[in-house]
Amino acid sequence: MSGIHKITPSNPRLSALLSDVARGNIKIPVFQRQYVWSDEQIMSLLDSIYRGYPVGSLLLWSTKITLAHERNVGGFLLPSTPADFPVSYVLDGQQRLTTLYGVFNSEDATADVELASRFRVCFNPYTEEFIHASVADPEKTINLRVILDTTKLLPELGRFDSSAQVVIARLTERFKDYEFPVVTIKDRTNQEVCRVFQRINSSGTSLSTLELLAAWTWSDQFDLRKEIEGVVDSLSDKGYEELDQTLLMRCLAAVLLNKIDADELVDVAPGLLVDGMKKLKIGVYSAVDFLEKELKIKNIVFVPFPIMIVPLVKFFSLTTKPTASQLVALKRWFWHVSFTQKYKAGTNSAVMQDIDAVRQLADGKGAFGDLNSIVDPGLFKKTWRINSAVAKAAICLLAQFSLRTFISGAEVDLGNAMSAYNSREFHHIYPKAYLLRRGIPFHQSNVIANVCFLSSADNRSISDNAPAIYMSQIDSSHRTEIAKASILPIDAMDGNMEYEDFIRVRSQMLAETAMALISNGKIVHA
Repeated sequence: MSGIHKITPSNPRLSALLSDVARGNIKIPVFQRQYVWSDEQIMSLLDSIYRGYPVGSLLLWSTKITLAHERNVGGFLLPSTPADFPVSYVLDGQQRLTTLYGVFNSEDATADVELASRFRVCFNPYTEEFIHASVADPEKTINLRVILDTTKLLPELGRFDSSAQVVIARLTERFKDYEFPVVTIKDRTNQEVCRVFQRINSSGTSLSTLELLAAWTWSDQFDLRKEIEGVVDSLSDKGYEELDQTLLMRCLAAVLLNKIDADELVDVAPGLLVDGMKKLKIGVYSAVDFLEKELKIKNIVFVPFPIMIVPLVKFFSLTTKPTASQLVALKRWFWHVSFTQKYKAGTNSAVMQDIDAVRQLADGKGAFGDLNSIVDPGLFKKTWRINSAVAKAAICLLAQFSLRTFISGAEVDLGNAMSAYNSREFHHIYPKAYLLRRGIPFHQSNVIANVCFLSSADNRSISDNAPAIYMSQIDSSHRTEIAKASILPIDAMDGNMEYEDFIRVRSQMLAETAMALISNGKIVHA
């Protein structure tokens, strides 16, 4: 129960809270987002305080750790403070605090004139409305920046009649005495603060471990958030935009700590994080090259389990020039995980085991020599859903062949077919509508073993025709080659094989091919 006392609630008056900001006691760390509130949100906050409505709380972190922080709030410059000065950093409530500070200091020197102009808000005591200064009647309104400073307020009151002065006095009292709920975290470990931080929801946008780490490691030469965003942008150019920040942070944890929980990174020294980022870049780019060149996978969305990238990145962060035998071992591992559905349960323990194995592999020791190569043909009788792990494994398997489209015989463009979830590049060999006319329901026709790569042009040409009709158009000189490339039984290439027999035979062929990949790491073409 001792942890309860490390979270302290308080209700300081708004005037005292703003004074703390002005003195530099409260700072906004660099990981916080820029000011994003609309003018409507500004007016709504002010009106809520005036009417005594709750406006949410501030979450502060009181710590001796020096975080990189903004020297201003809403563009308004704040005083510098000694290194050992007690400071609280804003974890949640930045938009509200910035709004209130800006409104009551809108004429101060600013580094952002445009933003400061948005905080110039007036109050009409006759209608009790908040109005932007640009559209307010200066004879009937008072600027909020003067109401908390008696020396500025008194000269202004003389412009108003007695009834308006009463309303302005009430306005001043309500803002000055408004008790703003504040929760302060003290004496918590970095990981505890990180977990609290992750669970905050600000304007519907969840905050991340990356943003907290960015504050701890920030310098003029290094910004972790920008470094990660730069990697994401580079991967996007290669068609790997789905490899997002969350997954990259797990890769960084693997590179530095041999773990996959990004929260563990909060206890890593900033200097090590900077060095780890360099290794992460090497590992990520090499892992993507491996997927593209060695496995012909053009997009991370087709990797059966995206977290498979983590052990790969770990390996390539340790060695940039793998031997031929190491590459074979990695490929065997990839196919084993894909077809045994090793990561299906979503448990981290299996990934951790593989991280340890790739470390041994990079160190020149044997790894993945005893992989189970048994693949159940029933795997390919599962429902075809392009985003399922099994379907993705089958797509990756087919990509290992020099695929040819059925009618024209032209090679399938894997770059286009695997650029995204492009359903037009896949086709049911026995069309679903055709099978339905034969009394075979959708759940039996829409299975993985009934799907192949096909160009969108051939897909349209085949449409819902019976296999016996469209297969008769296949050039006889290409028939055997097309069958081998798409792992189809040659006996089915006239379109007359019964559907149930076709599914049974092709499922077996796909399973045998998968087992060969696990055993050899590659397709041994006849």
